[in-house]
Amino acid sequence: MRIKRSGFYIAICVLMLCALRAPSILAESELDASGEPAYGTQVFTPGFAPPQFSIDLVSGGANDVASLQLGDNCLGFAATDPDFVVELAADFDRVTILVDSKLDTTLIVNTPNGSWACNDDTNGLNPAVVLRDAAAGPYQIWIGSYEQDASGISTLWITEDVPEVLPTTSTGPDRMQLPTWGEFALSPGFDPANHAKQVMAGGRNLVTDFITAEGCAGYVAEAADFSFTLNEAFEEIWFSAHSPANITMLLNAADGEWHCRDDYLGTDPSIGLSGAAAGRYDIWIGSYEEDNFAASIVYSTESAPDDKIRFNINTNCPGLLPTDLQVGSWALVARADAAALVLHSAPNSASSNVFEVENGTRIELVGGPYCTEDHRWWRIAIFDVPRGWIPDGSASERWLRLTTPPVNDVGSDDESGG
Repeated sequence: MRIKRSGFYIAICVLMLCALRAPSILAESELDASGEPAYGTQVFTPGFAPPQFSIDLVSGGANDVASLQLGDNCLGFAATDPDFVVELAADFDRVTILVDSKLDTTLIVNTPNGSWACNDDTNGLNPAVVLRDAAAGPYQIWIGSYEQDASGISTLWITEDVPEVLPTTSTGPDRMQLPTWGEFALSPGFDPANHAKQVMAGGRNLVTDFITAEGCAGYVAEAADFSFTLNEAFEEIWFSAHSPANITMLLNAADGEWHCRDDYLGTDPSIGLSGAAAGRYDIWIGSYEEDNFAASIVYSTESAPDDKIRFNINTNCPGLLPTDLQVGSWALVARADAAALVLHSAPNSASSNVFEVENGTRIELVGGPYCTEDHRWWRIAIFDVPRGWIPDGSASERWLRLTTPPVNDVGSDDESGG
């Protein structure tokens, strides 16, 4: 659907577009849904091809969107006329609208019934809006800039795909990147307890898409989670990880060889090496389930680990009440005001709403905890609803409390699950 242009033509167009769409000196005061879209209209029918449509445009404008009080997350500065119009020729089960930009952008959408759908940050500073059961008709779209008097080239994406993430290609585990959570140097005789580090397992890269070593599984990040540097050769060394979630391990040894392991102690992975040369050993902790992130402990021993080794997952988040919840726990939604908790697609309030979990509902914690936005987020499983993330409280109140599994889930009439 996009027309390729020469580099010279693109440069001229960018200059002209920036000139046309740069914020004016006179303050504007509204978003005009009936205005002529600056970059045109595109008609979509269910199953459109290619499945991801994109168009480049210049974001920003002079209207202070927040002052217009259009609704939650309707922020930034946008032009008066729409940037683009999506015309749905029929009803859609789902349409996802995303923005990719080097700027801090916002997204404002006017739906056929006149309501507004907005977002600020979903993919980093890039916004996304998910329209479920989207009715046929025109959807006017503005891409705003979070900062006043800021404008620049942004890419608008339209897709029917489920994930509200930018349709970029995973790059795979990259040993050239610095480890996310740090590194330890080891010499023979080290104390395992003093060389353990909590990390967050998971990522967007399916290991088997990039590594063919035996036993590979799970989803990992691009950068290694942790690195161990062996100061000298070891006759035997084991690299292990512990988590109440189902995790995997990917190891790149000092000789460049890849090693993988899924389960060793229960669902905890461990990789043992004999005659390990001095050098760096990069470790990725994967989540067996896509889109999950779970706190995990990485550690090393000079002999095969056993069940006597115990590490505690730190679930504290700054400024929040401590919790006795862990991945694998069952929790009861128990807000003092009896309000429902919103289930989000990602661990932030700007992500799309998946479901409302009513007060008194039992839920299983399958991922987390993830500390952000002054909340501690947990990924949960509930009924037939897609898995998502909810916060467990605030600085002064707990919204989840530990409980027992439902009887049907433990295969016993004993409510305690024993």
